[in-house]
Amino acid sequence: MTELSAPTSAPTLASGPVQLIASDIDGTILSYTHTESGSVSTRTVDAFHAAQAAGIRVVLVTGRPVRWLKHISEMIGALGTVIASNGAVTYDLAADRVLHENALDSAALFTVKDIITEIDPQASFAAETLEHLHMEEPFIAGSLFFEADRRRAAGVTEEELRLGPLDETLERDGLTNAAQTPGSDVTRAHVTDRVVKLLCKTDAMDPDEFLARVQHEVGDLLTVTHSAPGVSLLELSASGVNKASGLARYAAGHQIPRERVIAFGDMPNDIEMLRWAGTSWAVGSAHPLARSAADHMAASCDDDGVAQVIEKLLAGEL
Repeated sequence: MTELSAPTSAPTLASGPVQLIASDIDGTILSYTHTESGSVSTRTVDAFHAAQAAGIRVVLVTGRPVRWLKHISEMIGALGTVIASNGAVTYDLAADRVLHENALDSAALFTVKDIITEIDPQASFAAETLEHLHMEEPFIAGSLFFEADRRRAAGVTEEELRLGPLDETLERDGLTNAAQTPGSDVTRAHVTDRVVKLLCKTDAMDPDEFLARVQHEVGDLLTVTHSAPGVSLLELSASGVNKASGLARYAAGHQIPRERVIAFGDMPNDIEMLRWAGTSWAVGSAHPLARSAADHMAASCDDDGVAQVIEKLLAGEL
């Protein structure tokens, strides 16, 4: 799906011409029952294409890492720019290159990991970089990464995996040693991989309780959110990094004011984006926090809620 410049005749809302559509993926345009297969409905694909034909830019804004977007790109069409890892990475899929990256401060990463371990000693961790996926053994158990065949089906190669405690695979000792060396760059010393998202998981608390506890303890160090329904899995980004910050940077780069942006989402990691956009919709199956952040409600993901809104927009019915 190629990007087109938005003409002055773009479809309008009450706030003015729409120049940019930003959409989450999982639970918003891709049913959670199809997360691994990546089956986006034909109706949604057609709606995106029609929007671009009308001169509206379309950008996917997702918690997924870039490596999980190749199949989605093939399903929807040749995607241009995507905003991945909850706003930490802006990537040009067509050119296969990073446009922007916000890595976690290394000292903050391990400090937060220690605090979460104090909250729940059974918590397990993973870390995403642009090159690798670092995963502790307890984290991998029961997930799609537990079986090699499922990993391959999801597009994750064995070469990308780094299995073991994060303190080892991310070389925490290197950070400690660097901190003792005068003039050393502590933030960059310990890893060749730059972590763009830290993940942690527990079985001891429900998702919203886990999110509230961790946000309270470490929210001044890293951005904390979650996007997996029914799973106590948190996603942590660099301080100040979220989907809204990534989308705002993209829009500014194309001289698009926020009033000309519409956004769609369904989970707590979409909240900032839904609030930032000029007009926003939560799909009918959305988390209550996402519903409260959005201006409007769309039909559920399984009923092609995003496509329905875009169709009405293009028909001048909104």
